[in-house]
Amino acid sequence: MRTLFVTAADETYMPLLRGLILSLQLWRPQPYTDLAFFDLGLSDDSKTWIRQHARHIREPGWDLPVSERLKAREPHARALTVRPFLRDYFPGYDVYLWLDSDSWVQERYALDWYIGNAASGALAITPQVHHAYRHTQASFAWRARRLQAYFGQPGAQRLSWSTYFNAGVFALPANAPHWARWRHAFEMGLQAAGGDICCDQTALNYMLWTEDAPVAPLPASCNWLCHLAIPSYDVKRKRFCEPATPGTSLGILHLAADTKNVRIRVREEGATKEIDLRFPG
Repeated sequence: MRTLFVTAADETYMPLLRGLILSLQLWRPQPYTDLAFFDLGLSDDSKTWIRQHARHIREPGWDLPVSERLKAREPHARALTVRPFLRDYFPGYDVYLWLDSDSWVQERYALDWYIGNAASGALAITPQVHHAYRHTQASFAWRARRLQAYFGQPGAQRLSWSTYFNAGVFALPANAPHWARWRHAFEMGLQAAGGDICCDQTALNYMLWTEDAPVAPLPASCNWLCHLAIPSYDVKRKRFCEPATPGTSLGILHLAADTKNVRIRVREEGATKEIDLRFPG
C-alpha cells in the first residue's frame, strides 16, 4: 500500500515544520511511502532543507472560489482550500495522510491507526473530545459563526449535539467518496459567505453530519489539541502525556491556536526546569 504524508507551511512555520518532519524520522521503516509538501512561501534556505525530505513540492493555487479580499488578507488559507484535492495534486497513492505543520509525532501508534483505518475505506480523524479538554464559549462561538455563515441556522444548530472533528490531522483513501463531497460542501459554504470566510473544517464537519460517509473516530491522543488542555510530562518515560487518568503517552501533539510557544514546568532529579511543547529534537 502506497501512503503519502502531506503538509504545508510558510517561512513563519518553518521551525515547527522541521520538528514535524524530524519527528517522522524516528521510526524505521517509515510508516509512509513518500512525503509531499505545499510551499506557502519559504526562504531559499528552507526550500533547500525541505528538498532533502520531500519527494513532491508544490506551490498550491486557489482551488475553490475565495474572494480577492481573502486572497490578499490570508494567503496561507491555500493550505485549507487544497486539502480536498490532495489526490488530484499527487495521484498514484492509496492513502493520503495530512498533518498540520504545527503538530509533531511522539508515538508511532497514532500514524499506524490513521493509516490502518483509512485503508479500510473510512476517514480516519479525531473528534475534539476528551475528559480533560476545556471548551470555552469563545471557541464554541467561533465554530457556530462559521457554520451559520456557511450553512445557515440549520447548520449552526447541529453543533450543539453533533460530534465535531478536527481537520488538522486525518487520513483518507484515494477512492473514498469524501473528497468530492467535502469539496462540494466547501464550495457551497464559500459561495454563501461571499468567499470571505475560508474554513475547510466547517465544511468537512457539515458534510460528515449530512452525508453517509464512513468515519473512523480516533482517540484524542492521536491529535492532542494543546489549546484545549496542556499536556503533562512524565519525566521517567520522557513523554508528553494526557493530563488526566490514565495518563496515556500522546501520539501526536497539535500546537494549535496560542500554544506554539507554551512552556511547562517539570521537576526532575530535585530540580525544576521549563520545557516547551515542540519536538525536543
